[in-house]
Formats: sequence, C-alpha cells, structure tokens
Amino acid sequence: MPIVLRHRTTGEIACGTLRNVYDIAYYGALWWEDKETAERMMDHALAAAGREQAAGWEALEVREERLKLFNVKLNNDPRRQLTLERDGTITVHKG
Repeated sequence: MPIVLRHRTTGEIACGTLRNVYDIAYYGALWWEDKETAERMMDHALAAAGREQAAGWEALEVREERLKLFNVKLNNDPRRQLTLERDGTITVHKG
C-alpha cells in the first residue's frame, strides 16, 4: 500500500510537485511504495515542498483508492491543502 506523510498535530497531508508515468509534472500528495523509502526520503521531499522538518510528520499507510482521492481533491492546484482527520475525514483548504 502507498505511504503518505501526515502531520501529527494538524493532520495535513504533505503535497508537492510529482511526475506521472508520462513525465508530466502535477501537484499531488507525496507518496512512496514502502515505509522504509518514505522515512529515508521524507526530509528531502518535505524541504522540496517547502515544509518544515520531518520531526512533525509521520509515515502513514493508505489504500491506493484513498491516494487517488487525495489527488482528485487537490485538482492539480498548489493553493490547496489536505487534512486527514483521525476519523478518516478529508478536508480541502483553499489558499
């Protein structure tokens, strides 16, 4: 299952610029195939996305359908932020 980064206090899902299989840039939830890779890459990915240090973030396993929903809600718009509540509710904040 995909691994995303969730801020422990705010519930924000870390997002940034990614590349799809056609090498086209898009704005979406940062994710990795496994927890080890996520933990190894999170400092660099958060810095590239303009986020704080990794101390406040946790690697969280999500189903692929949930990851796709995150990206649909972001609508390729870097002004949007996602919050994932503990109960599973997703909230979109428009900047």
